Amino acid sequence: MAKNNTARHKNLSFSSSWLDFIKTSIRPMVKILVKNKVEFKSFSNLLRELYVEEGEKYILKNSSNSRGKISSIAHQTGLDRREVSTIIKAKDTATHTEVARSREGNILDHWVTNPTFCDANGKPIPLKRSGSGLSFEVLTQRFGKNISHGPILESFIEAGCVKIIDNKVHLIKKLFIPNQPASPEKINIAAKSIKRLTNTIHHNLENKDNTNFQRNLFSLKIPTDKRAEFKYEVNLMMTNLFEKDIIPQFEEIEQKYEKHTVPKYESRLGLGFFYFEELE
Repeated sequence: MAKNNTARHKNLSFSSSWLDFIKTSIRPMVKILVKNKVEFKSFSNLLRELYVEEGEKYILKNSSNSRGKISSIAHQTGLDRREVSTIIKAKDTATHTEVARSREGNILDHWVTNPTFCDANGKPIPLKRSGSGLSFEVLTQRFGKNISHGPILESFIEAGCVKIIDNKVHLIKKLFIPNQPASPEKINIAAKSIKRLTNTIHHNLENKDNTNFQRNLFSLKIPTDKRAEFKYEVNLMMTNLFEKDIIPQFEEIEQKYEKHTVPKYESRLGLGFFYFEELE
């Protein structure tokens, strides 16, 4: 297996260690995205845009050849020159990268607009669950981007878009809004936490001496039936330490260097704390 991996990776333009880095570091994020049904096309489109943005920053910082910027970005990122050019032009004209339209949204749009699935007054008709003819299965097959109707029906019921009445699927709500287990505030906090940790990692990879504080403590000795108690005590310890020691000492250091007037976009400096369970 190791020999196969070596052969497969021998022609890469970068160290194959970065592939393991990507799999290890991004898997928890992919788990979150999959659970919340963030479609891969939307993710990949946005990732392509970010690659160009960061590639452009890198080239502008490290190269004086502005005439060959697009080719340089393409070389740095591995993207096609045409892709790079399109993304830069879209940014310059204040347009945005396409976000993939959901299967659910596409199905509902056709249910309320396609004459085949509407009555004489243009209203969406109730559909039998499956089978040929006017069924939810047929609707999904035609407009659901090659997915079976079962998962789609479950998501519609969960979102309150449809109800099953007399064994038929009735459209109740035309707009699909999935249930959101996390609030926008929590999502924003999570994004900033990941950003800050990743920025620290980036800094420490680039510097040998002037590194930022980054430590991990973990145990391999806690049996499964004691994990909840261990977690409780560690969280309690960190909360007490944070509130009674870290915050006062941090504020004491802050007061030595702070200004009364701070620019609006001044960089944030600080520390991050979190408990982790590495179960995979």
